[in-house]
Amino acid sequence: MAYDALLELATRIGGRYVSWVDQAPSEAAGRHWTYAHIEMQRQVRQVDPNDAEAIEAKRAELRELWATMPAHAPVMAA
Repeated sequence: MAYDALLELATRIGGRYVSWVDQAPSEAAGRHWTYAHIEMQRQVRQVDPNDAEAIEAKRAELRELWATMPAHAPVMAA
């Protein structure tokens, strides 16, 4: 159950990254958010679904990330 919650949170964050890619003012900005999305997914996939402590640690990390993600893509410095 906890692992499923982790995956659901990762899906929500992934959706936000996809939205940011769609809003990106440049190809470079879009690539940046695509790579951030891929890296987040990679980290989630590395969590052992049988390790409750690792799951909770990653969930805490992702909850903090989600809480700080604005609806619209942050403006990237040129």
